[in-house]
Amino acid sequence: MSGALFAMALTAALVSFVVSVLVLKGGVLDLPNARSSHKTPTPRGGGVGVLAGVGAGALVASAFPLGASALGGVLIVTALLGLLGFLDDLFVLDERLKLVSFIVFCAAMVSAAGPVTRFGLTYELGFALPMLVGWIGSALFVFVVVNAANFMDGSDGILAAVMIPAGVALCVAGLAAGVMTSVIAGALLAASLAGFVVLNWPPAKLFAGDVGALGAGALYAGGALALVNHGFSGTLWLAPLFVLVFLADVLLTLLRRARHGRFSLSAHREHAYQRLIDSGWSHQAIALVYGGLTAGIGLTGLIAAQMMDGAVPMVFALWTVVLTALHVSVGRVVGR
Repeated sequence: MSGALFAMALTAALVSFVVSVLVLKGGVLDLPNARSSHKTPTPRGGGVGVLAGVGAGALVASAFPLGASALGGVLIVTALLGLLGFLDDLFVLDERLKLVSFIVFCAAMVSAAGPVTRFGLTYELGFALPMLVGWIGSALFVFVVVNAANFMDGSDGILAAVMIPAGVALCVAGLAAGVMTSVIAGALLAASLAGFVVLNWPPAKLFAGDVGALGAGALYAGGALALVNHGFSGTLWLAPLFVLVFLADVLLTLLRRARHGRFSLSAHREHAYQRLIDSGWSHQAIALVYGGLTAGIGLTGLIAAQMMDGAVPMVFALWTVVLTALHVSVGRVVGR
């Protein structure tokens, strides 16, 4: 198995890098606007390279009997969401069309990866979910993760800095639980973004665009959803835990805006990372902090999964408190 994973990851990284270089030479320019964190026109669409890497790696994986039954469906939905992002990068799609497409694709991802069927803190302390509740909750998870990745992809290197360790953690958790769909999805995500980040690390020469952010978020969400209900009780909490840095910034920013009477899902510049950049933080510092937090969260989550039953929800709660405190402290640091 190790040889298959290595071949798959190496192929994904190399193809991602090569295609990203090609996109760099002919990509659509992302022009700075009032919500941008960059000041010079920069090519976008690097996510095409990321998805090309994912596809190439998946072809290599298909040559080995890995038993990832749900992977094909997860990859198809990932490609569809990536295509939606690509079209939006080119033409700026109607918001209602995007919302309907999101709902359909999120439901399709649940169909491919499987819905959550049980909510629990431990093996004994929990209950089965009604099928409709499990489906709605699972689709909402996919919707939030994909949109969080898209909302947070506004600073050089931040998407890769967070999603690479998240993908590695998902891969390791999948190995522990025996869920090969999660193993391969996590490995492909991390490797493809590793090939792309060479061009996206601050100062970025190429942006992922919506095609990359939506594709990366979808692949993670599908792989994480496949992990839930398998192996050990903590998988339900590991799924959001590995990307909690993104989820916390997005959801706490929404709450903060609502508290100040500015609740809206439209684009803005009030995420914690945006306020830190406006206060003088460099893009590299933002990427390192968000990536370092994600790596630490993933490591503690994986350690907790090997400890007593119920340890993962405790780690999830602890990191939620820590990230909430950090988010509140940003306001004090930047003065707004």
